[in-house]
Amino acid sequence: MRKHILKKVLLLSLVASSLSALEHTVSLDEAIAIALQNNNKLKVSQTAIDISNTMYNQAMSAHYPTLDVGISAMRLDEPTTFNMRGTTTIDNAQTIAMYQGLSAAAQADNGNVANNLSSTYAGIAAATPATSELPIEMDVQMTGRDTVLSQVNATLPLYTGGKITAIVEQASIGKKIAHEAKRRTQNEVIFDVKRYYYGVVLTKQLRKLSDDTMSRMGFIRDLTSKLYQGGSMNVKKTDYLRTKLSVNLIETLHEDIVQSELMAKSALLFAMGLPWTDSVDVTQESIKEPKMDKTLDSLVNSAYHFNPDYTSLKLAIDVYGAKIDEAQSDYLPSVGLMASAQNIYNDYEYGLVNDTNKNSWTIGVGVEWSLFNGMRTTNQVEQSRLEKLKLEQQELLLEEGIALQVKQAFLEMKSTYKKYGILSEATQTAQESRDLNTRAYQEDMVTTKDVLESQLFESYTTAAYYKSSHDHALARAQVDFVVGTALEESLTK
Repeated sequence: MRKHILKKVLLLSLVASSLSALEHTVSLDEAIAIALQNNNKLKVSQTAIDISNTMYNQAMSAHYPTLDVGISAMRLDEPTTFNMRGTTTIDNAQTIAMYQGLSAAAQADNGNVANNLSSTYAGIAAATPATSELPIEMDVQMTGRDTVLSQVNATLPLYTGGKITAIVEQASIGKKIAHEAKRRTQNEVIFDVKRYYYGVVLTKQLRKLSDDTMSRMGFIRDLTSKLYQGGSMNVKKTDYLRTKLSVNLIETLHEDIVQSELMAKSALLFAMGLPWTDSVDVTQESIKEPKMDKTLDSLVNSAYHFNPDYTSLKLAIDVYGAKIDEAQSDYLPSVGLMASAQNIYNDYEYGLVNDTNKNSWTIGVGVEWSLFNGMRTTNQVEQSRLEKLKLEQQELLLEEGIALQVKQAFLEMKSTYKKYGILSEATQTAQESRDLNTRAYQEDMVTTKDVLESQLFESYTTAAYYKSSHDHALARAQVDFVVGTALEESLTK
């Protein structure tokens, strides 16, 4: 029961996928346009560009002030107190002067009582020491248990020795490198589409050629059978068997060609970024006639200007130039403006957090200058300089490598162009030979071997002719890819 249900679900899913599948018949330009919109490689490259943009924005943020707000609330297990223990010295000069004054005032009054008061005050003044020690034992509450601290801090770099400028420059070059990487991916996608598109056109031509060959060979097989059964002196049973075997072999090759066409269409579908359930076909019945309109010198010079790998390497050299500036900035001081404001709330209205202290602000300028760091800065500068030197040396190697790749693709394009010219004439000759041999065979004037060879030679020559056109177009696409102008060539059409 479970297997029966599973079969039904599988059948329904296959039907649903077949209903949603689309058929696409596209030209080369349409295939490239669809691939540039849907290919997953380009989505990855675009994400890399988005990442580089965010990194650039992060670097640019160093030019702006930073503003931080913080709020913290806390409760202590008990209020904060201040314990004072010891003694303090008290100056009694004012006390002595006061009693002396009272004694003088009493003496000014005549009378026994006034004289007694005057003597008493004078005695007290005489008995009071100049200083005295007073013991202190105090427990003073400074804050309550609950405190809320609100604070705003702001900093602004005024001078960093060129470090911020160097970091921003590196991020800016990083954006350019990401765009070059996307352009390389675009060129690669276009090359893949051209390669598979030309493959589909070639396999369609070969399939049509194999159909025609099988039809002609079938005719030769039937004609051989009639000639053999008719008592021809030139045709034997072995000739009939040879023609029959030749037809069977061509039918086998035909199936291989059909399979190759399906695989080429699947590869084109993948390069265009379309679902695997869709199907695709091409509008072109043949590849454009080859032409040689470019020179090797112009292609090499264009590669040094357009090749994304070469451009990215030169940008990487600029990155390490900025890294040198960043490292050298540590030789110089950094200057910044600092400001802060804070509010403190405490549940105890006296003590440290009173009306005077609960609100405060500060502003100032800070300078930081590394005078000695164990030669770290010197070695960082030297490392960046050597990294830049290494890339400059790699640039020379890359120049030679690109020139070699361009030359190899150019020579392939030139060779296939010559083959095309030779095979164009050979194809016409093979067609004439096949026509003559077929008519002569019908009159029993040539052997079976001659007519079979003429048929096979025409098929082989025509297939080579188609392939030379395909190989030239592929070599031309390879040149555009290595030079880095595949995208430009596509957009200018």
